Amino acid sequence: MTNRIAEDLAAGMRQSVRPGVLKLRNFVQGRPAARQLMAEVKSIESLVAGGSHPLHAAYSRAQNYLSVFSELASTLREFKNFTAVVGDAEETYLPGWPPMSPVSVTFFTSWALLDQPVAATGETICSCAIEIGRAFGMSADFASTLAAMGGSAMGIYQHLGWQDGLVGLRDILDDHVYRCIVPSGYRGAKGELWYVRLLPSLTEAFAHGVAFTSPYVLRGTTEKDWRAFFERQERGLPQLGTLEETALRRKALFKRGSNPNYWNEYVFLAYSSASDSAIVLYGIPDLPETLPHGDQRRR
Repeated sequence: MTNRIAEDLAAGMRQSVRPGVLKLRNFVQGRPAARQLMAEVKSIESLVAGGSHPLHAAYSRAQNYLSVFSELASTLREFKNFTAVVGDAEETYLPGWPPMSPVSVTFFTSWALLDQPVAATGETICSCAIEIGRAFGMSADFASTLAAMGGSAMGIYQHLGWQDGLVGLRDILDDHVYRCIVPSGYRGAKGELWYVRLLPSLTEAFAHGVAFTSPYVLRGTTEKDWRAFFERQERGLPQLGTLEETALRRKALFKRGSNPNYWNEYVFLAYSSASDSAIVLYGIPDLPETLPHGDQRRR
């Protein structure tokens, strides 16, 4: 991935020649014109005071920052296609929580800010925010938080049980095991498959990560079913030499499906039921007959 868009914008901000760029520069430099928007970004301290775990609070603040950055960036021509894709998706999937929509706000927002490219360069809102922020004095710690988010993707994990307030989750693609807090409060049961976005620890103070999105619990499918799904997606592609390379290619499909709304559509069509802390999905994305709402496929 190149950072051409972000680099061009940073150069334009220094030159102060474009009205749109001036607005974005005001944001990254914290000038008065943008302070009202920045005021919407709650501090880590206020989030913790409201009951959030410090690690989850750090990531929530970063996501709020990216949302404000996206709002400001949406007025620039470089982000025109991105704004159209995300706007159409928001209108189609109405992110919220069942019964309104199974596409949760955190799932949708993470997709838009962390995964969806803003251009053919592969840049995202997150990568642009990092590049521009670094050019104008963003702290190294905050840039690292954003980078951890930008490098993440949804994944499928097997529930290994709880210990000391942490759930063990095994990545079905490479067998790596992660210990995580689950802010939604869902505990689940050992053996369950979760479709969820995990984010790593940011400091040595925490020997665990966080399940940043509320878990989607996968019922009626097995690890074998999902391996077969990936094998079908790889038909015609060159065979890779190692299991690690294969896992990385499959994780890239979680990051960006075959079309922008691939995983939004899967969640929408696979929805079965929900509690206050998790959503249940059935079926496999490329097998419409296995999806509860597969006959409603619209894309």
